[in-house]
Amino acid sequence: MQDDIVIPLFRLQWSTRAVYEGVCQHYAPARLHVIAPAETAAALTRAADRERWAVGPIHVHTEEDFFVEKHGLTKDDLANELRLGESLYPAGWYYQQLLKLGAADGIAELSDWFLIWDSDLLPVETWPVIDADGRRRFALLQDRSRGNPDIVGRWADWIGRVLGVEPITDPEATFVPHHMWFGQRHLAAMQDRVRAFVDGDLPWPAAMMRTANTFGTFSEFWAYASWVHAHAPADRLFYPYDTYGRTTERFFEDGTAIFAQRFRAARGLSADVPLRPAYADLLAFIHDEYNATGDPLPSSLSFEASPRHRKKGRANMHTEELRSRWHNAEE
Repeated sequence: MQDDIVIPLFRLQWSTRAVYEGVCQHYAPARLHVIAPAETAAALTRAADRERWAVGPIHVHTEEDFFVEKHGLTKDDLANELRLGESLYPAGWYYQQLLKLGAADGIAELSDWFLIWDSDLLPVETWPVIDADGRRRFALLQDRSRGNPDIVGRWADWIGRVLGVEPITDPEATFVPHHMWFGQRHLAAMQDRVRAFVDGDLPWPAAMMRTANTFGTFSEFWAYASWVHAHAPADRLFYPYDTYGRTTERFFEDGTAIFAQRFRAARGLSADVPLRPAYADLLAFIHDEYNATGDPLPSSLSFEASPRHRKKGRANMHTEELRSRWHNAEE
């Protein structure tokens, strides 16, 4: 692949190595860029070198000063734009969305098209991100029939009012697929629209944060997909939910829950052994588990590490959580 992959990473997780190796094995990006807090960036660099991760060189960028060179704004500056009071999401959750939409602002010579990949999404029986005709595609991975309707409504309102376009919809799935192709030309036009909505003289990352004060939230993937659908529909290509979404699974796993416990048992690892498996080892375990029950392999697994996922009521759980064999019984 001639394009770059960009992965924002908040904290080094038990699954980070496997996700990165899986992405590189399947997609062979020109460069793999990681944007992380300074402490995480240092830990990632040490681990990848010491454990000899099969990823080739990783280009690591610190998030605290990511927008300083182009916009003169630190992470703290942008977090201070928020005036949300009680919020479901911390300031860092909004900031990670800015890092995805503004990856080109802090990464020199980033490819014109780049693939954003969430750090907890493990490819298994995965999809081609470039199809047989050489077109870039992402996969719809989240059923639309469940989730928090209040948040979804706010996202849609943001898209309609800030971007001035209709939110793109699909009969079966959402446009929050935890990965997506971004084109720099489309992003620049979308950023200009956000600036115009708030204040034409304000840098777009600050303007984006200020919109959250009005709408309470925003969704980077859905917003971008809607913008491209309205202005360049030929560049909005995806696999329908039936193709890869039907088998994907999502569940809480911070390295101590059901999946990790089963992996430890299968490999004879005691609970006090640090867990950071290679992709090949994790993939072999997944094959063994699904083959043993005669079930098809999942297209991907999403390892949710935030403790808030333990507390979600069933009414707000996604279909991909409820159907997973790794769904945490305590929830």
